Amino acid sequence: MQLEFDITQSFNDDLNYLSEEDKKKIKDQINFVSGSLLNGKEAFFENTSKPYLFKLKENLESSLYVIKADNKRIVAAVDEDPIFDKLSFTLFRITDKENAEQVYREIGEIIYKHSGIL
Repeated sequence: MQLEFDITQSFNDDLNYLSEEDKKKIKDQINFVSGSLLNGKEAFFENTSKPYLFKLKENLESSLYVIKADNKRIVAAVDEDPIFDKLSFTLFRITDKENAEQVYREIGEIIYKHSGIL
């Protein structure tokens, strides 16, 4: 299976506001958890959470996660595409841990309402 990164403009904007030290921590954590996605996912699940459960139509499950990265949090999605044998890792936002649940909910509502499944 192939891992494909999708990086949103909002994520890049958030990254640009960080110190060089925080940028390095974010990038190191992304590399660590993304590597785990192809190798059993244990480290990924140990470093992520779903702080809110979206009630999606047709019993669909949210692929949105909050990833711990020192004192920051990354809101990202992981979607498996078995037809093309790839895993998409979409990076949406970086936020402080205090605001992570609110940012997570905002992104989920935008994505899932736009898709018509919320």
